[in-house]
Amino acid sequence: MPFRLFHRVLWLALCSNALTVYFASHSIRLVVVTTLACSLLLQLAYFASVLFLIWRSSRAGQYCA
Repeated sequence: MPFRLFHRVLWLALCSNALTVYFASHSIRLVVVTTLACSLLLQLAYFASVLFLIWRSSRAGQYCA
């Protein structure tokens, strides 16, 4: 996935999360906390997917030899 597309999708997810929380609770503090939590979860998921791809490519290399 190109970085520009990834960046747009990330911002779209965070902004939609922030708007949804704000319209549901009308609390800026809750918006900030949930948006930061969502950002952290997205970063953890991205890091885990990179680790998985590295693991999968190293396993594929074992069977090619």
